[in-house]
Amino acid sequence: MKVGVIGLGRMGGGVCANIIKKGYDTTVFDLSKQAMQRFEGEAKLAGSAEEVFQACDVTLLSLPGFPEVEAMTEKFLALGVKGKCVIDISTSYPTSSRKIYDAFKAEGGDFLDAPLSGSPVAAAEGTLVVNVGGDEEVYEKYKELISAFSKASHYIGPSGAGNVVKLLNNYLAIMYIGLYAEAFPLAEKLGLDVEKIFHIIADSSVNCKNYQGMIPKMCINKTFDPGFALNYCLKDLSYFKMMYEELKVPSFILDGGINLFKMGRLMGLGEKDSSEVAKVMYKFLGIEV
Repeated sequence: MKVGVIGLGRMGGGVCANIIKKGYDTTVFDLSKQAMQRFEGEAKLAGSAEEVFQACDVTLLSLPGFPEVEAMTEKFLALGVKGKCVIDISTSYPTSSRKIYDAFKAEGGDFLDAPLSGSPVAAAEGTLVVNVGGDEEVYEKYKELISAFSKASHYIGPSGAGNVVKLLNNYLAIMYIGLYAEAFPLAEKLGLDVEKIFHIIADSSVNCKNYQGMIPKMCINKTFDPGFALNYCLKDLSYFKMMYEELKVPSFILDGGINLFKMGRLMGLGEKDSSEVAKVMYKFLGIEV
């Protein structure tokens, strides 16, 4: 099996490295020459995304969002997709995934949406969780390939289902960060010992990995260690909002979260870690950080 990987950033690069480690014949492409140089001598370096697609049986896409995925797959459709498969490991939009799936099926190709849950560290370690939408038999065909860069993969359902689960997961995680950003700066403003309150609340049902990982860096030590960028949070929340808009129903809590993260972006925090959204409330509360 010849495998292509397009997009060698923080997630795609780790995924690609683990695919190569498992011995797959791999061809890669990224707009960044530096990203490609990492794989020199380990994989074939292509001159374009189209070259990757034409040379491989299955091509993985790790791109910024669904507009880029749509543009890329349109190029593939123009080349001919019969007998080929594309696995989109980006965080994409479900309706977009279904549209691409339909176009590929009509031309004899296969398409899976298989977004990644986990950090760049997990991508490098090969311990991601992958939730897959598309045809189950296609998932089974490529399950071993997916296992090369994951600790677990799950078949969720028809095309788009993988991205629904990914966006649901990210929505919950991001909104928790928004809650912490509003709650703990307020406690500090009211004169409470934030670290003490952190440990007290940790002894309740509120405690979770997100709580333990985020609050120390955003509200106690205030180191705001880099991880998942605020702009990515806003992108994922906007995708989640689009699902509500398609159904023509309101999204009350989500709208508040979007406004908070938009304010963070207006403050110039878009490229910073998501924990820096707490600086919005620190500013309004008059707390210097």
